[in-house]
Amino acid sequence: MDGTTATPPVFQTPPRILIPKLVISRDGWKAKANQRKKKLKAACIRIRDLVRSRDNWKDKSNIAETRIADLERRIEQANQDLAATRDENARLRDESKKKETSPH
Repeated sequence: MDGTTATPPVFQTPPRILIPKLVISRDGWKAKANQRKKKLKAACIRIRDLVRSRDNWKDKSNIAETRIADLERRIEQANQDLAATRDENARLRDESKKKETSPH
């Protein structure tokens, strides 16, 4: 630098006009900032609630899928038992018929 000191800016507008405009401007951006802060907080709360809800439904879904798999396994086992019982029943009927028809 050349060693000169910076002079403060000289405003053409008198302070009685300039100050109220600056105050209005400051109040405007503060209000806008507060409004954005409220929207951000509301969005964060909504996101938190949605994440909890999604996790809750995911847990319920996993429990239901496990239960369905267990019930399907039990149905398959019951069908196998039923088939085995029918086979045993048919075998016993055949034996019974053989005993009735065979001479003593």
